[in-house]
Amino acid sequence: MRTLALIAAAALALAAPAAASAQVDADSPPPGGLALAASLAGGVEAGLSTGKAGLLELEALAGWQLPAGAEPGGLVFRPELAVTLGSAPDTHLALRPGLRISIPETPLWLRAAADWSSARGKDPHWRWVLVGAAWEVRLTEVLGLSVEADTGLPVSGSAGVPLMLRLGATFRP
Repeated sequence: MRTLALIAAAALALAAPAAASAQVDADSPPPGGLALAASLAGGVEAGLSTGKAGLLELEALAGWQLPAGAEPGGLVFRPELAVTLGSAPDTHLALRPGLRISIPETPLWLRAAADWSSARGKDPHWRWVLVGAAWEVRLTEVLGLSVEADTGLPVSGSAGVPLMLRLGATFRP
């Protein structure tokens, strides 16, 4: 956890000069186009009767931003596909098709995704339907940092209720 804090502090220190010189309206999402993101998440699976309940994962995603209107600062939809490599509860891989929606004139995003995972040594199966909210601070027109909280509903008998906190970065080329 200490390493993660040092990495986040270094990223903020490197991005601060660019953020000061860039004139970005932080309250409005950027226009349409490709969005790439990476994040590190940790948390627990609540409600499990047995087994490991910890969660730790690295997620990389690609999405396409679709503004709902022509006016800046309006609603933005972002269909996305994430690939997740987890090391807890065990080493596993997951795919997450989903959708993010911006809340107009705020740095907030809402997320919904389905999780198809190989966790707990099983063949890939649908594990969760995830929902979350993210606070994204755009440092430049291209780079943003985010904090996200995710939870969801288990759709597999071997899954608990996920409670995750995620730190990440978004890149919009």
